[in-house]
Amino acid sequence: MKRIIISLVFLAACAIGAVIETAYISSSVDSYTETIDRIDGYMLRDDFENALTECTRLNDEWTDSAHGIDALLIHDYVDDIGLGIAQMKSHIESGNPDMYFSESEKTKKALASIKDSEYPYAENIL
Repeated sequence: MKRIIISLVFLAACAIGAVIETAYISSSVDSYTETIDRIDGYMLRDDFENALTECTRLNDEWTDSAHGIDALLIHDYVDDIGLGIAQMKSHIESGNPDMYFSESEKTKKALASIKDSEYPYAENIL
């Protein structure tokens, strides 16, 4: 009976850990996507100064939190998103909105991909 109780405690701990991880990744991705959407709005209004300020802040936030996300996800995805954010900043600095929007869409799709990969769907489990 003692083994069953210990097994159930470990199972509960694993389930709680999985829920916390999913919530953390989901909220982080939502926050980054909202920030990118805000930067997109600045770019549509040709407000490059505010767009650059926001993108710099986004890049710094991603750099700070990438270590935690990197421990939970595949490293290539995290690196690609960091590279995409850096390229977005570069395109803002060079005043190239077309390339910025292209990179912005790629980055948002990559963020959505890591969020979807954390949900307990059958294709993610099998």
